[in-house]
Amino acid sequence: MGGCVVSVLDARNRLSIVTYKEVMEYRQLGTLNVPIPGTERSNASAIYRITGYDDAQHKQLSEEAYNGPNLMRQLEELCLRDPKRRVLAYRPVDRVEKETTTDAITGKEKVIDVTYLKKTQYINFDTLWGYITAFGRGLVELGIQPNANIAIYEETRWEWLATIYGIWSQSMVACTVYATLGEDALAYAIRETVCSAIVCNSKNAVFLVKLMSEGTIPMASIIYNDTLSASFDAKGCRVISWIEVVEMGRRAAAGIPLRIPTDNDKLALIMYTSGTTGDPKGVIHTHGSLGAGVRGLTYRVMDNVGPYEEGEAYCVYLPLAHIMEFSVMNIFLARGALICFGTPRTLTVTTARPTGDFEEFNPVFLLGVPRIFETLKKTIQAKLPPKGTVRRSVFDHAYQTRLKALKEGKDTPYWNQKVFDKPRGFLGRKLRMILSGGAPLSEATQEFVNVVFGLMVQGWGLTETVCVGGIQRRGDIEPELVGQMEPTAELKLLDVDEYKHTDTPEPRGELLLRGPFLFKGYYKQEQLTREAIDEDGWFHTGDVGSITANGSLRIIGRVKALAKNVLGEYIAMEALESMYTQNVLCMPNGVCVLVHPARSYICALVLTDEAKVVSFAREQGIECSYPDILCDPEFQRKATESMQATARKANRKPMECVRHVRFIDDEWTPENGILTAASKLKRREIDKRYADIIKELFMDP
Repeated sequence: MGGCVVSVLDARNRLSIVTYKEVMEYRQLGTLNVPIPGTERSNASAIYRITGYDDAQHKQLSEEAYNGPNLMRQLEELCLRDPKRRVLAYRPVDRVEKETTTDAITGKEKVIDVTYLKKTQYINFDTLWGYITAFGRGLVELGIQPNANIAIYEETRWEWLATIYGIWSQSMVACTVYATLGEDALAYAIRETVCSAIVCNSKNAVFLVKLMSEGTIPMASIIYNDTLSASFDAKGCRVISWIEVVEMGRRAAAGIPLRIPTDNDKLALIMYTSGTTGDPKGVIHTHGSLGAGVRGLTYRVMDNVGPYEEGEAYCVYLPLAHIMEFSVMNIFLARGALICFGTPRTLTVTTARPTGDFEEFNPVFLLGVPRIFETLKKTIQAKLPPKGTVRRSVFDHAYQTRLKALKEGKDTPYWNQKVFDKPRGFLGRKLRMILSGGAPLSEATQEFVNVVFGLMVQGWGLTETVCVGGIQRRGDIEPELVGQMEPTAELKLLDVDEYKHTDTPEPRGELLLRGPFLFKGYYKQEQLTREAIDEDGWFHTGDVGSITANGSLRIIGRVKALAKNVLGEYIAMEALESMYTQNVLCMPNGVCVLVHPARSYICALVLTDEAKVVSFAREQGIECSYPDILCDPEFQRKATESMQATARKANRKPMECVRHVRFIDDEWTPENGILTAASKLKRREIDKRYADIIKELFMDP
């Protein structure tokens, strides 16, 4: 019966197959990035630029990118040009309730937080400009002078945008820190910048008062969003609400002129990165470098999204303290899209009522980090009908048929409508392109998203470059690539360890970048700055990459995440972790590959949970209760074999297959110090916390 159904549906699909225009157009592009003849050195490749620009064009474009209207000037023009046009959208929280659901695998009940949201509220350009200018004037009323540092220690929300532009409207400097930054890192950043004020939410206001009253950080005005509890004690600190600052600015408007920067060399932003080792670094950007970076990214993002259509929306939900979300938000702001604010907790109807953010706002472009897409993939897979059922057979056949069609440059309208329409609805009904960045994306996840949800591309960039680096072109479905450079960028490969620019078939090395988007240094860290930017103006990114036959960029891993085993072989740990995360037992972002300098094999620590383990044990015929099963020898053997099978399926070398794995029921979060605020592993912390387990894993000689 099932085979007949599949055959009938497959026949209908064959009649609907059409040429995939974007895929075929990409394949006709030719070489993406080209070397400049005569620029090769003994220890480095030639300088690469985007195809189609000669020296004069590149120089002119770079100068225009840096010297053009800065972000503050651009927004002022937008606000004054079309004051009544809606620009921002958000949904106030009504309440958060605990709801009980039943796990489909374990049969156990679990409690989740469900956020109930009010009707969408809109802000037009005129109102936004009023908030921006009033907040800036309010800062002046607090006694804060031009060029002072103002910290934004806040989650993503529309007030974040108004705050940073308000800071700039009075020629002050914004210092951004992740809202999830740990106490030590936060204190370090605040002490280093000596901020005059800190903008935060009411929860963090309590935390900041504690740090100030204890003398951990210097005194500063605390400006909070939301409301404080009746029992709140300021302990002598100056605490004032965000809206009060706005009202102060409105009352003083006549006497305080705007001080919008006209000099693009003026310091605009100190953006703190959440480093995996040591203290956080404050990345310094001028108004010129920020503008140049956003302009450079605009080329690639617009290539992927296509021409503007009235009614477009973009959903902001990642931390705005992350340069990627900040830059893309500004791109769509300038494009004329409605900027909608969501949160990671309210993206879908699973944890949001009446609708999730994507369904409510229908964005045309989705930006995410690999963890988001890995979670999305596993969520969809968990909802699939059981194997052996007719519906599952249809899905599996549709998946493989569409995958084959994509590789041939074809599209499958029938399968898109009949099989993949429902999961696509989770992301809204107007999505044109998906971009993953911030960390390596596994081949399996990129394939799944391309097949089920539509075209996806990967990008690569850094805080120091305003995320300028490379982004795949629309229609490029090859995994593990980051595509074409931005027009103002220059790149070369520097020989490092076993990665040489003379390697074949792909030249390899540390990726060095240069261009008008480049940061000016690390705040108050001259030695680190000298180590990062050489005398010729090249930024040493710390990423190892290669260049394919058609000039596309490929990221291999971080220099610091390349570990050498006893045989002298280099292991790219981040790439392997991304690959192993596809295993059914692994939590998103829950794999840490371990390399021992005196061993020829690798091991891994893996986060898992009861539902994944119970399902796996049931399939393997293993009977044992959870969590005791994690220590069961039979489970450990079968689970390790499963991880090894995942590596073989991904065509990994024998040295990249784990020999021993320890599955643990634990949490890795920024709050407990295992992850950075950008959800990257702190390997030193893992080495300390799991020292005994790691020692056991490497007992074999």
